Amino acid sequence: MSREVQVRFCERRGVRLPPPTLLIVHCDTEEQALQLRSAIAGRLGSLGLELHPVKTKIVYCSVS
Repeated sequence: MSREVQVRFCERRGVRLPPPTLLIVHCDTEEQALQLRSAIAGRLGSLGLELHPVKTKIVYCSVS
């Protein structure tokens, strides 16, 4: 059964699904961030989900 069918099945019965989760992670290096993004994308892919290509970003935050 596809995820879309499951969602419609739940919604017809009044079951509320949680909103999408915004995941924020901290890494020490850009290499770690790239590896982690790849691992997250792989895990989501195994569940039939995917990272949003525009909204998924790696940013640098300086620590002052």
